[in-house]
Amino acid sequence: MIKDKVVIVTGAGSGLGRELAIKFTNAGARVIGLGRNVDKLKKTGEIIENSLYEYFTVDVSNFKQIKNACDDIILNHGHIDILFNNAAIYPKINFLDETDEQWQHAININLNGVANCCKAILPIMIKHNYGKIYNLGSWADMAPIANSAAYSCTKGAIHSLTKAIYADIAHLNLNIEVHEWIPGHLKTQMSEFTGMEPSIAAQWGLEIVNRDNISSKNCIFTNNQEWHPPKSLKQKLKLLLLFWKK
Repeated sequence: MIKDKVVIVTGAGSGLGRELAIKFTNAGARVIGLGRNVDKLKKTGEIIENSLYEYFTVDVSNFKQIKNACDDIILNHGHIDILFNNAAIYPKINFLDETDEQWQHAININLNGVANCCKAILPIMIKHNYGKIYNLGSWADMAPIANSAAYSCTKGAIHSLTKAIYADIAHLNLNIEVHEWIPGHLKTQMSEFTGMEPSIAAQWGLEIVNRDNISSKNCIFTNNQEWHPPKSLKQKLKLLLLFWKK
């Protein structure tokens, strides 16, 4: 399903973003990598070694830069099919020691960056009646550890942002999906190179894009599986009563 699709991956210069670009181009997709570091974006292209990868040097916190890149992509390719909002930072600073500038920077990248990309790309997907968006999430907000205030709260906000974005387009009844994807603890610079290899998670990303048996157009995925929140006792009793009324 991903062959010949135009896929945007933010944070494509390293870690999971780079591995997603590799997996998707190997599967025949056209990948456009977005990131701030041109040398890292070029390195991703050197590893891929085919003509299916290109990149734009942009700051996702700058909506105008994202919009200009999307305009160029449309001129060259005509459509954008899939967006992986992967770019994020993890400052690892105690809340009381964190400056206002550091706090705002994390919010601008981790939260505003996701909103900017969705805001720029969704109108394109709506016009073509097709699109899949995957916002990279985390369970960090559920049990924050020390020195993670900015990261944890922005990832918590991704839960609600993803649901809210879909709620605002659901009435259009289009072939557009807006999901949150939580791949887990990855061995990247952000985690000080602990956790699992990003290439494993990238394979999961390829699998969820190719899935057509999902419960809705607004899901949460963990690893390569759709996640369903546990039902409360009240919800379980309601289902039981409905069952016996049948």
